[in-house]
Amino acid sequence: MTTKVVKTIKQIALFSVLFMSMLSCENDIENLGTNIVENEIFDTQQYDSQLTAYNKNILKRRAKGLGQYLLGVYKNDDFGQLEASIVTQLEPSGVIDFGLDPSIDLVILSIPYQATNLATSGEKPEYELDSVYGNQGAEFNLNVYELSTYLNTLDPIDPSNELDYFTDETYAYNTTPLYSGLFRPKANDTVLYVERPEVILDFNTMLHDRDTIKRVNASPFIKLPLDESFFTTNFLQNPSFPETTAAFVEFFNGLYIEATDDSNFPASIMSLDLNGANVTIYYTNSILTDETIKDAEGNIISQTDLNGNGILTEEDVPVRTKQSATFTFSGITTNTYVRDYATPTNDILVINNPDTFGGDERLYLQGASGSFALIDLFTSDNIEDLRNNDWLINEASLTFYVDQSSDTSIAPEQLFVYNYAENAQMTDMFTEGPIEYGGILERDGDDKPLKYTINITDYISNILKSTEPIEPSQLAVKVHNTSDTPTAIGDIEIKDFSWTPKGIVIHGNQSLNVEKRIKLEITYTELN
Repeated sequence: MTTKVVKTIKQIALFSVLFMSMLSCENDIENLGTNIVENEIFDTQQYDSQLTAYNKNILKRRAKGLGQYLLGVYKNDDFGQLEASIVTQLEPSGVIDFGLDPSIDLVILSIPYQATNLATSGEKPEYELDSVYGNQGAEFNLNVYELSTYLNTLDPIDPSNELDYFTDETYAYNTTPLYSGLFRPKANDTVLYVERPEVILDFNTMLHDRDTIKRVNASPFIKLPLDESFFTTNFLQNPSFPETTAAFVEFFNGLYIEATDDSNFPASIMSLDLNGANVTIYYTNSILTDETIKDAEGNIISQTDLNGNGILTEEDVPVRTKQSATFTFSGITTNTYVRDYATPTNDILVINNPDTFGGDERLYLQGASGSFALIDLFTSDNIEDLRNNDWLINEASLTFYVDQSSDTSIAPEQLFVYNYAENAQMTDMFTEGPIEYGGILERDGDDKPLKYTINITDYISNILKSTEPIEPSQLAVKVHNTSDTPTAIGDIEIKDFSWTPKGIVIHGNQSLNVEKRIKLEITYTELN
């Protein structure tokens, strides 16, 4: 008997037991539920089931339409090196007309950081960057190129389907960079100054205009100056520059923003929300303007010496006027992940040579295009014998202990277990809900990462029930990604997304520390 019963039934069952005791009844008691207190009738015990767990490498992830995109370089002794780059199309914000005699003042690639304002109300904003992993003080190489590969929306082989993009894709690009330099994240990058040398505010002093650009709440953002000559030739002075968004996508394939290792120090990798990312061309053009302004009756309203020559009556004077044209990250945006398998890090030999029969000593769980672990339940148990016990399953959980001798600096706050054989959510995710399902990191008294626990009570109950049981499937444990949590009852398929580079090493079933081995703990009740 393996039925898990909710609190109401438990209360009814207890009341029934008391009632039958008073009447000295000897009826059999069945389907009484879980978490029932010990007394003369019930005996609650724990059973630790044997299992096998081994490492599995991830060669690629689905990379289009992500909630977050990675950019940067991260490496450590346990997980090696990960380089993450961004490929994106651009889309003009409205119809672009550069006008008469345009000239560029500045071209900026702008990407907002995710940041928290530490200042209290009324104080000057002071930001701390979120979702930056690794050494923020170290630099990595950052290059921006014109993309040569056209990003198709539809699959050329089957145009009825959208084309998928994966993290192991390679892209062609113009090898002359639009930007190239060393980069590191900076929380104080909150302002952009744009000099407008051709916009004269005072002809006597030749004081020119200057723009101060800030984002909402003066939040920090990445700002990379792009090659002005490229945009002058190909955008402002190009007679074939398109007038519509659809034509622009055909005209300009997009950008390849490449991060590579500087080889000096372990650097950092950023998780970015690209909704506010764009390329802005700040330019100046000429607007033909009359110096004398009159009303409908011909009366002079104002006169202005627009060119500083002392004459106030000239018509169609070319006045240099500041402008801007913005191109947002739109259409197709995708990520590329490059793993360094040549570096002799701790995980490479293990994840490429797992012990699929006996299991591994250590399990390496890393997000992005990293690694996860597969779990085979009841490997040393006779399931039929367990089913014949007719247990009432109170609780069943998988416990994963952190190998505290490893690097825990980027320990994920949550792990996730799913049915690998069917690529589906576990039963308990819906019957218990995401919070009760668990997987949240628990810490010890010294605030060090200790363990993760996943509740799979209903799943195990369905396996061990005596009538019409299900057969155990191979499970998988991975670093939790926000896309893993279902959004509706029918949302059972696991999405092949991961944009978190966090990782943790946990004890496997062959760990030398027997007490910390991965385990399935089953608490059950049987009748005396």
